[in-house]
Amino acid sequence: MKHTLKLAALAGLALLLTGCQTAKQRALCPAVSILATTSNLTKFKEGLQGDPSGVQFTIEMIAVKPSCDVDVDEGTTDSDIDITFRATRPPNGDQAHFTAPFYVAPLLDGKTILDKKMLATAFTFQPGETSITFKENVPSTLIKFANGVKPYQYSIVVGLQLTPEQLTYSKNHGRFGP
Repeated sequence: MKHTLKLAALAGLALLLTGCQTAKQRALCPAVSILATTSNLTKFKEGLQGDPSGVQFTIEMIAVKPSCDVDVDEGTTDSDIDITFRATRPPNGDQAHFTAPFYVAPLLDGKTILDKKMLATAFTFQPGETSITFKENVPSTLIKFANGVKPYQYSIVVGLQLTPEQLTYSKNHGRFGP
């Protein structure tokens, strides 16, 4: 009985220490956020840019969930990012397949872009479907710490890659518009 109690106590202590290590590692991981000005994209039919009757779809990034591995010896972090998207379209009844470009960019001090990875997400509306929510996983965003730079000075920003016209439309009509 005493032996079982000791084993249980050791197992509990090991679990607590594992939790501390995870919290310590999380503190070294870069914060990941969605850039508000590029969080949504409205795609129009050819020749109908800006006309509400010409909307093919609207897509927005609604959440990010990072996981991160830290290699203290190498001075690196490697982040996997799950991005949740919501896409909507006007009702038309037909099945439709679309893609939307997006980016992942590690930053230093919130302003210096260290790298920019361009990606695309593909999604399909089933017949009659006007709204879908889905996730995209972005594996391995690597950051190498520079000498004298603290881990908390790094972050990662994600957003939809917009044309200048799409950015103007988003600013004027998106959820952050006037």
